[in-house]
Amino acid sequence: MLHAVMTKWEANGLMATASFIVEGMSCDGCVSAIKRALAAVDGVQDTDVNLATGEVKIQYDPQRAGTSSLQNAIRGAGYDVS
Repeated sequence: MLHAVMTKWEANGLMATASFIVEGMSCDGCVSAIKRALAAVDGVQDTDVNLATGEVKIQYDPQRAGTSSLQNAIRGAGYDVS
């Protein structure tokens, strides 16, 4: 299960960064599943998932994607996002 306990974004030119602190990632398979789901979202440029800290950082184009679409992608992969 994946829980977002913090979300923030910073505008950086035309790109934005969403950062989620997550719980429930237990293996590299979880990391891969999250990366694949987010890579399929139009506008996502880069995803960094840190299994040790539970942090997921997503760099994306805010004109093509938003935090709700990022969360929906993770939900679609079978993870819970709060």
